[in-house]
Amino acid sequence: MMKKLSFLLLLMLIFIFRTPLPALADEPEDGNILILNSYYRGFTWTDDEVDGILSSMSEQKWDYQISIEYMDWKRYPTQENLRNFYNMMKMKYASKDIDVIVCTDDAAFQFALTYRKELFSNAPVVFSGINTEGLVQIAKGQDNYTGVMEKINPEGTIRAALAINPKIRNIYLVYDNTESGLSTGKLCRDAATKIDKNLNVVALNDYKSDSILNFVSDVDKNSMVLVTTFFTDTDGSNIDHELFCEKLSMVSNVPIYHLYDFAMGSGILGGNLIIGGLQGEEAGKLAVRILNGEKASSIKPIEMYTNQLTFDYPMLKHFGISESSLPSGSKVVNAPFSFFETYKKLVITVSLIFAFMVSFTVLLLFYIKRIKIMQKKLEENNEELSQLYEKLAASEEELRLQYSKVTEANEKLEEYSATLYYRSHHDALTGLYNRLYLSEEIEKHLYKGAEEGALYFIDLDNFKYVNDSLGHNAGDELLKAISSRLMSVSTKNDILVRLGGDEFVYYTNEIKNKDAAEQFALKILDLFTIPFPISNNMLSVTASIGVVMFPEDGQDLDTLLRNADMAMYKVKEKGKKGYRFFHNLFKEEFLERIHIENYFKKALDEQEFQLFYQPQINVNADSIDGFEALIRWDSPELGYLPPLKFIPIAEENGFIITLGEWILRTSCIYIKMLNDRIQANYKISVNISVIQLLQDDFANIVKNILEKTGLDASLLELEITESVIMESAKVITKKIAELREIGVRIALDDFGTGYSSLSYVKSLPITTLKIDKIFVDDIKNSDSNTNVTDTIIDLGHKMELTIIAEGVETEAQLAYLIENGCDVIQGYLYSKPLPEKELEKWICNF
Repeated sequence: MMKKLSFLLLLMLIFIFRTPLPALADEPEDGNILILNSYYRGFTWTDDEVDGILSSMSEQKWDYQISIEYMDWKRYPTQENLRNFYNMMKMKYASKDIDVIVCTDDAAFQFALTYRKELFSNAPVVFSGINTEGLVQIAKGQDNYTGVMEKINPEGTIRAALAINPKIRNIYLVYDNTESGLSTGKLCRDAATKIDKNLNVVALNDYKSDSILNFVSDVDKNSMVLVTTFFTDTDGSNIDHELFCEKLSMVSNVPIYHLYDFAMGSGILGGNLIIGGLQGEEAGKLAVRILNGEKASSIKPIEMYTNQLTFDYPMLKHFGISESSLPSGSKVVNAPFSFFETYKKLVITVSLIFAFMVSFTVLLLFYIKRIKIMQKKLEENNEELSQLYEKLAASEEELRLQYSKVTEANEKLEEYSATLYYRSHHDALTGLYNRLYLSEEIEKHLYKGAEEGALYFIDLDNFKYVNDSLGHNAGDELLKAISSRLMSVSTKNDILVRLGGDEFVYYTNEIKNKDAAEQFALKILDLFTIPFPISNNMLSVTASIGVVMFPEDGQDLDTLLRNADMAMYKVKEKGKKGYRFFHNLFKEEFLERIHIENYFKKALDEQEFQLFYQPQINVNADSIDGFEALIRWDSPELGYLPPLKFIPIAEENGFIITLGEWILRTSCIYIKMLNDRIQANYKISVNISVIQLLQDDFANIVKNILEKTGLDASLLELEITESVIMESAKVITKKIAELREIGVRIALDDFGTGYSSLSYVKSLPITTLKIDKIFVDDIKNSDSNTNVTDTIIDLGHKMELTIIAEGVETEAQLAYLIENGCDVIQGYLYSKPLPEKELEKWICNF
């Protein structure tokens, strides 16, 4: 027993006094590291980033030379400063080998990429503190770089302020008119709108610093002041940001919030702050990886929130805010010294050791007493041990039985594990492989371009209308039938995957060139030529296919899927039902599409969209019948964009709902005003997208607009193309009937270019047929072969419909259409689409 006690004592001493042994690691050769800073030494943000970078590098066990330079761009953003800095760098580094450059913020990153080949041994670059937009602009056309992307989170700061004071209704934004100031200001406005559209957001970027101090001193109690980047006054002079924050806090009756941690200790209450030191630490880790042999171009830039909910203790006390009211996970800084809080771990450790020693002493005394008792009972226990042996022998059989049960349970567990693996790697509906299997299996095939082949991204055309018309059960049955056909052309070495929804991926390493890949794409399309028997219906379904060849179009799965998706999208753009190979030009088009999407809401908010109106002339009465409203977009950033450039994108991302409602409301307001002013009854024609028609409340939206504008329903005509109706004929026909019930006119646009079925035209509650320009162009003189045009006019009149011919440009076309009974003419012969002022002049001269 004494041996056991000695052993316990030894374990306790080891636990208390143990020290970790240093780990051994391979040491790379010495290197030269350049830390290039956009701003000046002493600026808290820059100093924190540098400290973070150095902290990451200090963990390494090898020697290296670190040089730190400062551009001072925030205080002196001039070409003269840039020239002087360039000359200094040329003098110091042009003949010195640099192994890696670590840049903090935009100016340093731009300088490093521009001059690294000339000044810095063409070294790889690691950036810190660059946002997504800045990275796209600065690094365009560059490679051999990586870094940590800055993600500002104004939403977190605003939500924190609302948690502290739920009565906040006014948000005052303090930022300058620099590029970074304007961009962060916009992010703050967008975040406030996302949280609560009723929040009143006021930007103070056009106020001088003195005016801002006067303004903030008189704000309402239920307000918050949010400072982002304010380093330049409206007259271009530099601002001491920290001193300005102190002054702002002194005059303000409400807390001052911020987005960056460098403002803490300057009168700022706090917020969801970007921590410069964390960004620097992550950038330093990336630099170490490069020094250890990784290539910068192979390291994907890190997108992460280096944010922390942080609040200043003195300011909490100043405004009477309890720490319990702060959001969960908040950190309070600058609190007064507390021995327990400062040395909390040490106090707890010492207390635990003391408690352990007391317990051990008590336990030791207890065991000494027990030893005496146990020695007395030792002889008595010999007999008990004999009896125990007999019981153990009897239990042996029971243990064998338990072992048998454990073995059986283990077999069931293995079966369940296999079942679980199957379910996690296969699509539950079709039985095909899923995205997880694709990720795990394909990446090892694609590693470093070790395998050649082709990947097909297959997307069904208009699949959602099957669900809309026949229900989701029919849609599921169709997906299973399509999967079965795709499997019929698959070999054992191929991988067929259902990504989700109506998207499939076909991976094969048996195709080595584009000719063979093209033949197989045609083979896949042939599978869709035979209709699918689903729910007593024969469904004709087509597919759009994007094709990529590997490794030339990508050496990892994400790249291949992204490029194949771009190629598939080009098929959709050209009318669906086909295939396209990926081309690098698609990336530029994709980025252009992203730019267009990003500017949509701004364009609507800042009134960049404008409506033009093209007259429609009643040739029987030689009078103006009405006008067609046509959208135009002249963007300061993107230039003039024709409707065909941005309307399809708006339809795909859903913005067409907001834009379409704006077009409808704006045109109704204008035609009502025009009619009232000149005592006329002109009608207005507005083009409607299928996305708008498929809204459940579209008819109510039209009714509300007519009620609010006061426009008579009979003066509104909605233009719908044939292809729109055939997308979901049953649903859309019902919507058209609802609109006709309230008196709205319905025009079938581009008639004759699509399905042109007499049976469906007769069943539609329309009022007008529009003859497409392609048929009008065929009219050269009175002897032109215009059987289609004549048939459309004759058909429309028999159905008591108004016939409008669009695209009329010559007197010969006009004469022919009048002679053959066309009711209304629209085209450049009378007028091109005009803005409001020019239109009203045209009306006066008609």
